[in-house]
Amino acid sequence: MYGYKIVNGEAVVYESEAAVIINIFNGYLSGMSLRDASVNAGKPMVHSMVKRIIRNSCYVGDEFYPAIISRQTFARANAELIRRAEKHPKGKRLQAPTLYTEFSISEPKMHYDDPIRQAEYVYSLIEVIK
Repeated sequence: MYGYKIVNGEAVVYESEAAVIINIFNGYLSGMSLRDASVNAGKPMVHSMVKRIIRNSCYVGDEFYPAIISRQTFARANAELIRRAEKHPKGKRLQAPTLYTEFSISEPKMHYDDPIRQAEYVYSLIEVIK
């Protein structure tokens, strides 16, 4: 995940990438296009990648990822995405993303020697509490 690195099994903020994330949000909220916000932040990206960053709720923090931006900034940027999409009749209609804050995980019953397969298995045990 851009903006983080995994250290001893825990996600920690990768400061140089986190600065890019913050600058992308701030640039977009200042009126820049998605692509221009990434260029201004020093990390040129295609517009769809920047949109994925702005819509990714992990950046406000959860049980695994530490927060990089505030919930208010996230909400404002996503409201702006929706506002801009509504200005273009042919644009895709966006809905505000749902922020899930409570999760549960079942006890793993299987073990795989392949760490990637084990991680995929453990990840599949996570359930959202609604």
